[in-house]
Amino acid sequence: MSSIIEITPLSRVEGHGRVFVYLDGKRVERVQLALTESPRLFEALLLGKDYREVPEIICRICSLCSSVHRIVSLLAVEKALGIEVSEQAKLNRELILNGGHIQSHALHLFCLVLPDHFSASGFPELVAKAPQELKMGLRIKAAGNLVQETIGGRLIHPVTLIPGGMGKPVKTEGLFRLREALSGVLPDAWQAYRLFRSFPHEKDNLPSCGFMAVEPGGTPPLFGDRLFTGKNQSFPVEEYQEKLGEKVIAHSYAKESVIMGKPVIVGALARLNLGMSLSPKAALAFLESRDRIFQQDIRANNLAQAVELIHAVERSLELVEILIERNFSRESPPRTAPCKGTGTAAIEAPRGVLIHSYAFDALGLCRAADIVTPTAINQASMEQDLLALAQTMEGSDELEMTTALERLVRAYDPCISCAVHLINLQRKGRDQRQEVLS
Repeated sequence: MSSIIEITPLSRVEGHGRVFVYLDGKRVERVQLALTESPRLFEALLLGKDYREVPEIICRICSLCSSVHRIVSLLAVEKALGIEVSEQAKLNRELILNGGHIQSHALHLFCLVLPDHFSASGFPELVAKAPQELKMGLRIKAAGNLVQETIGGRLIHPVTLIPGGMGKPVKTEGLFRLREALSGVLPDAWQAYRLFRSFPHEKDNLPSCGFMAVEPGGTPPLFGDRLFTGKNQSFPVEEYQEKLGEKVIAHSYAKESVIMGKPVIVGALARLNLGMSLSPKAALAFLESRDRIFQQDIRANNLAQAVELIHAVERSLELVEILIERNFSRESPPRTAPCKGTGTAAIEAPRGVLIHSYAFDALGLCRAADIVTPTAINQASMEQDLLALAQTMEGSDELEMTTALERLVRAYDPCISCAVHLINLQRKGRDQRQEVLS
């Protein structure tokens, strides 16, 4: 007899999603993951907009991810129009990106994942069961928030990051506040790692998925022009459409991607497995926990994020010291002559590889736009892992299976709001860009 277990809505994730487990008796036949947040349609909104407006608009795709969307958008615009980027802008962009990793990882680990480890139904119950742990997580997140607000000019949708430069540099007293806040939470970041390392390790690995990240070894980390999948296999980010094979699927508002027909995982777990350069204390943490992170399934992602928290705080402190020493003054925006061009850029968002690609006409107006988000890339591997886990639990009661599957989804740290931006145009991506340039 056929039946369906429906998990709706997915709890403690950013955005709205559902999981459908299709059963034949007690046997699990298939699983569908549906990302059902209302589509954002941002790619269509960018068409016809001036290149200076594009980063302003696209960062509104999500509040939590607004800084990283603005940075990668700027990188793609600058590639397309040949805009030189100042040293001041590069340093501030790296700092706000690391601040975003602090903010996002702390929110995920302490507000979305930690309730599972204390048998709490949600955030309110966690306050009673683990008040000190929660306070520690909120202190770490507050430091990430301060980086975003100080460098970006406000907490979400930053205003100081502009094509080629920095609209308004941070004053020395602002940098001193950042140094104090980040120094104060560095011990907390280490304690957060110890906390998440203390939780039980899942030893029954799910079927392996490949990993993908911005190619390691670049300067600075998290930035780069090539995407790496391990075993010396990498490709220019401009080839992403061909390699990812992104396509629309009927049961989800996010497009699905695979590499050579196989799902891949992006995010903290992928970065550490593929050799991301780490700060000294983070490198020690990774060395200690390597056997629980390397070649493990997505359930190790929470521990990987805890390692990255240490790195993000340490690297942010290093960047603050550089900015204090350099004492940059306000710079004039670079003069830019609009021209035809295409630009594709990738960056390591907290949840993994984020790609933006644009084409502009001779007036500097956007004529094609394409965005691929980490959650969209992870969608196929999420669905594969959900099926594998559900099949190991055949015969379990519905509550037990639902709880396990929700925890698996949470391990991916999905940002569904960023992922759902389908576009309904006759021509998309490469065909549109080629038309603009012809």
